[in-house]
Amino acid sequence: MTVLDSRAGLAQEDARSLMAAADAVSDFCAMHKGILEDHAAHHAREIVKDWGGQRCSALFGEVRDSARGQPYARVLAALSPDALLKTFAAFWKFDRRTGELCPGRSLEALAKRAKPTTLGALELPPEAYDALHAMAGLAPLPDILPPDVTSLKPHDIDSLFEIYTAVPMPELEHRLRGHGHQRTRLLADGESLGRAVLRDAQWLARRHLDRHAVASALMARFDRPSAESSSSGTLLVSPGHARDPFHSIDVYTVHGRGTADLRVGWLPRKQIPSLAVETIRRGCFFASSITRADPAFLSKWLELR
Repeated sequence: MTVLDSRAGLAQEDARSLMAAADAVSDFCAMHKGILEDHAAHHAREIVKDWGGQRCSALFGEVRDSARGQPYARVLAALSPDALLKTFAAFWKFDRRTGELCPGRSLEALAKRAKPTTLGALELPPEAYDALHAMAGLAPLPDILPPDVTSLKPHDIDSLFEIYTAVPMPELEHRLRGHGHQRTRLLADGESLGRAVLRDAQWLARRHLDRHAVASALMARFDRPSAESSSSGTLLVSPGHARDPFHSIDVYTVHGRGTADLRVGWLPRKQIPSLAVETIRRGCFFASSITRADPAFLSKWLELR
């Protein structure tokens, strides 16, 4: 805890004491593989809840400063990636905020080093399970909704999103409106997720368009050079980090492409985060806001009709 608390900024330790503690932890891990990680998992309440989760984020955080981070790097190197992912699953089971507290890049590094059998045995909700498998390069992020959304009712769509995310719909819609870790506003006040998805799916069906075709065409535009003009407008892609609203783990490393500033003639510009490719493909969800990228606008701009 000396190493963890010092890294989380909860306690100040001199360099000698910190190195001694790091050595002790590393030696213990070498002699007793997985024991320390199991101990941490059994004390999830203390590590996740105390101090606003700082210990949790410190345990799974990235080491950026090679000089000051040397003790922490030694400890993290001694810990088993498989055991740490099991610990993460235990933390998530206790408090799903764990996904938001632990950096996505750190979990990606652990997932790539862990055994596929370990990832397959983790007791996590679908969204976290899929996120870790995608980060490890084992499988792409799957669709959340079936191909034919028009056969569903709004409450059926809501239920599928609730099952996938393990988040009650009021809380999920609160997140989509730009609250919590999701700072990008994707759903208007008073708008229902299920109704919005069904409305857009029906619009596509009436014009014999497929959401996967829209997503593929949009991805192709993101993958072109950063500035390109066409008869339908100009797309300027700039750096930008938008979290996927349907994942507690930050999966930006899997499909992040920045943020697009879209200009068509003299019309006001639209900002389209690259995660729109995934939300459209996986859940027929077209981000809604003042700069709504609705299917009518996108299909016209992408010259799909």
